Amino acid sequence: MNSNPCERCGKLVPRHDLTHYTTDAGTLLLCTQCFNADVAERVGVENFDNHPLDPISISAVDGVRHEFHFRTRLMGGDMVTLEAFELNEGEPSGYQFQLIGTPGEDRFSQLGRLVKRIHATLATKYVEDGKYGLQIRDMEVKGSIEADISEGTELFGTRPPMLVIDGREVSWEQFGEMLMTFEGFQFKLQIIDKSEDLES
Repeated sequence: MNSNPCERCGKLVPRHDLTHYTTDAGTLLLCTQCFNADVAERVGVENFDNHPLDPISISAVDGVRHEFHFRTRLMGGDMVTLEAFELNEGEPSGYQFQLIGTPGEDRFSQLGRLVKRIHATLATKYVEDGKYGLQIRDMEVKGSIEADISEGTELFGTRPPMLVIDGREVSWEQFGEMLMTFEGFQFKLQIIDKSEDLES
């Protein structure tokens, strides 16, 4: 896993644990702990729970175990984000979740809410490998939208979407092929913020 030093405390941390933080003195690359401490001092949040959370492993409905890492960010005097994500070659990938809370809320209460959401999401599979390749299982599919950054995908200065469904990357072309199984059907596309519960 690639590591870089925090420009405040000097500690070597994984790249996903670093934030570009702009101040009057310039831009610094800070670890999550230093970032939160600086924001807490600037906005006057006292006794903020800045302890890192250990990764946990959760099984999906198909028995595959997924390891989730956590990152807590203080985003001001009234908002905290708690993120859970898998890693691929040291970068967030696969299943990714975000919960928005307040600085005064118990961190383990937030964690419990987020883990409950993870369990609910991993309890359902929306795609499966079939005779004709990857297919939508039961007339419904949910996932997240990323950018396809693979070589050769850039078109006219933009990149096509990369969908993450069941924690796996599905290219826009693959998704189109999956949809053609339902040629002639209607569909409904709903966009939901990353912090909202997709399963509700």
